[in-house]
Amino acid sequence: MKLLSAIYGSPVELLDKARRDGEALTQALSICDQSAVRDSLFNFAISAYHLLDWVKAFRPELKGTVTALLNGSDSLGACRDLCNASKHLILTLERGPYREHPPIVANVNISPTAQTSRLHIAEVSEQAGEQGIAPTSQPPWRLKIQMKDGSKIAAEDLVSEVIGVWERFFADNHIQ
Repeated sequence: MKLLSAIYGSPVELLDKARRDGEALTQALSICDQSAVRDSLFNFAISAYHLLDWVKAFRPELKGTVTALLNGSDSLGACRDLCNASKHLILTLERGPYREHPPIVANVNISPTAQTSRLHIAEVSEQAGEQGIAPTSQPPWRLKIQMKDGSKIAAEDLVSEVIGVWERFFADNHIQ
């Protein structure tokens, strides 16, 4: 029984939402707004990961192909981990997707880009927020996702990679 219809009507619409969520994350990072960064990272991870379910629902013949895409893409796997850890608080490795594919994200960290003081961080965020624009100087910190293998990826690079993976998949499989 279907109790509620979806807010979005197709995988393409959800991919558009993931793009907007990624843009919001990039904007929040540019002004060092930690609350907005958390919110938009959560939203991006959920939208980007759940495209998998939308593709399976709209194109059942692609179920194996889209599952292989997830299993072969560290960036999509990172979205899975960020999404599930945020939604469920604790990842249960004995069930769900983690039985066969353990998490690939080890941690999410703020990484300084230059020597700055806490006062400077607050000033940059406050000034940008007041003016509604991003600061012209490089933000004093970046958000990085640390993978289990020790590699790190900046959050804005994760957004680019994930959107690129989905765009190629949609193009290759004629999802419009």
